[in-house]
Amino acid sequence: MSDSGAFLDVTGTYELTGSEGYEEYLESIGVDPTNRKDMASAQQTVEIKQVGDFYTLTTTTPAKKMTSQFTLGQEYFELYDDGRQYHGICRRDGGRVIQQLKVGGLQTTVLRDFSDEGIEITFMGVNTAAKRTYKRLS
Repeated sequence: MSDSGAFLDVTGTYELTGSEGYEEYLESIGVDPTNRKDMASAQQTVEIKQVGDFYTLTTTTPAKKMTSQFTLGQEYFELYDDGRQYHGICRRDGGRVIQQLKVGGLQTTVLRDFSDEGIEITFMGVNTAAKRTYKRLS
């Protein structure tokens, strides 16, 4: 299946407006309590830069800034702040970016559904799921 076709330009800045079950999701994939609290912060913005199939996501909370980069269809590796490595691969399907992650022996899926208004992100972890919504600022 091809990932080509009409796709919303997602470059912009987004502000977190809602969150359900996210801290529990982070716990299910083994994120330590300190990083879990920072990552689950209610005050959060995400800046996305998209150039073709290459994405840079910069998440800013009051405590820290985290950056993730990937190219659709190519495996990538990154580190959590606690030193654990994870790897993932992303693809798109219309207005959705599907991210498959492996953290140690755990697998998780992140679905980012984009619209002109913002992003709805669904996190499917180990026996748990979470949802976060973001409003597009620019």
